Amino acid sequence: MHRSAIQRRTIASVLVVSAASASAVAAFASAGVAAAADSSSFPTTVTSTLITRPAGTLAPGTAVNSSALGERVFPSATRGFALAAVGQAQYPAATTDGGKTWRTDGPALHLNAAQAPLSVTGVGAATAKIAYFYGSGQVVDTTPDGGKHWYRALFQGVTMAVVPGPSGALIAFVDFSATSSASGTTLQYVSRNAGRTWKYDTSVGGF
Repeated sequence: MHRSAIQRRTIASVLVVSAASASAVAAFASAGVAAAADSSSFPTTVTSTLITRPAGTLAPGTAVNSSALGERVFPSATRGFALAAVGQAQYPAATTDGGKTWRTDGPALHLNAAQAPLSVTGVGAATAKIAYFYGSGQVVDTTPDGGKHWYRALFQGVTMAVVPGPSGALIAFVDFSATSSASGTTLQYVSRNAGRTWKYDTSVGGF
């Protein structure tokens, strides 16, 4: 059976995401996620807020050149997500034709001027509707509906990784020591509603 280039790329993307999920959970579990953390020193529940379009930024649906894209992920043969750097801002971008064309898929997630905690560098997708951005800053930005709405969760620490979990959950690993004196402490948060709320969880992989 011969597969098209798009099909091969999609299968590869699924395998990479699956492998990343398993390895990330295993790595953080072996390190003892938040084993010694005092839950009174950080929020055990983080509630996301709706991201609105900053003034002077691109409107959702604006065409972007593929050269402006960073890492890309394809949850299906045709649907893909990426982070687009255009001007002085970073945007969620999406394709519905397997990567031939890309458009902004929501408001600017980060403005280069004075928004370091909101910085994102990594992208992932649990489904063709649920995508997320994270990394280098203190946030996880998620969409539950393919880009119609985006929500931002601001953590007390740097988001090191976000991976899909069981039963549609999302699992975020947060370096609490980056913003506190708790050296070497990694917190695990689990969202079971596509990133709207996140709860601190010490069970391995959130289950």
